[in-house]
Amino acid sequence: MKIKILGSGGGEGFPATFCTCEHCEEARRVGGKSLRSLHQALINDDLIIDFPVDTDAHCMKYGINLGKIRNFLITHPHSDHFAPISLVCRGSLFAHNLKYEKAFFYGPYGLERIFDAVIAPYGIDAKIRADIGFVEMSDRQTEKVDGYSVTALKAEHAPHLNSLNYVISDGVVNVLYLIDSGYPSKANLDYLCEQGYVFDCVVMDATMGYAPVGEYVYHMGFEENKLLKNELITRGLANKETKFVATHFTHNKAETHGKIEAIYTGTDITVAYDGMEIEV
Repeated sequence: MKIKILGSGGGEGFPATFCTCEHCEEARRVGGKSLRSLHQALINDDLIIDFPVDTDAHCMKYGINLGKIRNFLITHPHSDHFAPISLVCRGSLFAHNLKYEKAFFYGPYGLERIFDAVIAPYGIDAKIRADIGFVEMSDRQTEKVDGYSVTALKAEHAPHLNSLNYVISDGVVNVLYLIDSGYPSKANLDYLCEQGYVFDCVVMDATMGYAPVGEYVYHMGFEENKLLKNELITRGLANKETKFVATHFTHNKAETHGKIEAIYTGTDITVAYDGMEIEV
């Protein structure tokens, strides 16, 4: 399985568009891996995770044609993870020769209602709207998504929005995808053990950066990433071959890419950057 991190930044991007803090100014000066767009990922060229406002820019930068992709997983409808306005152009006079007539968005309860509310002021062609389907998922629900088995897990994030994490499996490789989320609940870790999972890759939220453990329960930071890696290995949910990746960095709690890497030295946790590819 191939995972491409299209965007590795938190909710404001990094540097944040309107910010002149020391971290943002340093990121602008250094450039390269320290420039982070809004979080999004691509699995095997046929499954997109999240749909931020940066989606169009990601497609242009990395040569992705969404007319060739049918399935999308949405973690939650905060605007940095679900900004669907560009979907008004999916068909009719705006897009021709789509590989798939219909696209499907898998995500938490209420996602379709939020989509329609966002689109309403702009209007949408009736046929385009009819070809956008929604599959609402709840905690521990599993859906067959073409060649993948996808299981939703209640995320420790924005509970009023029914936020979800995901287990994604192609029958050979198992990925635990924890964006956006605080430290997973004991109940969900117990559940994963009961299901017999051994994960080949774990993608972890690192929004809280160098903040003390537990400062904010709805995101993880660097130290919580390290603790989680150790717990997953101890529980048998991961092993020495498992690839651990930290992503979703913000200017409020992190600095440039090299400085973040220094914090993870000796942990074998990879620091994500825009455009990074992970082979699992």
